[in-house]
Amino acid sequence: MLFEETVMVTRRSVLLRMGALGTVATGAGCLGTSSGDKTPTETEANEVIAGPNGNPVFDPKSIEIPVGETVTWRFESTGHNVSARPKDGSDVMIPDGATPFASFEGDNTYELIPKGETYSHTFETAGTYTYVCVPHINVGMIGNVTVSE
Repeated sequence: MLFEETVMVTRRSVLLRMGALGTVATGAGCLGTSSGDKTPTETEANEVIAGPNGNPVFDPKSIEIPVGETVTWRFESTGHNVSARPKDGSDVMIPDGATPFASFEGDNTYELIPKGETYSHTFETAGTYTYVCVPHINVGMIGNVTVSE
């Protein structure tokens, strides 16, 4: 059974996380030790990372926002795009009345976003959007945005 996590990103949760990270970072500096491990990818409010550490995933996999908010996908590795156009994959779903969107123009479903670039979309219709990275649908690079009134 897969466990899916829905992350409600608010200004408060981002500020709380930043405060906790500052406390941990300050404490770690006092200890004078370092494990050398990579820290988890940090995201801004309403941001989804595409391809963190070269992996074919969206992080977070699910995000919840209110109507009228914008989600930004930040591409941390090459070879990815974003599509919430049902014609681009059977896994893609959008609410009735919502406008399909994609990080590419026309039917060029394999047009990729360069590493370091971003793509943003503003959500005007409430409901759940399931989007994909077209080149990586088969390996499960699928994400969700839940938009609430």
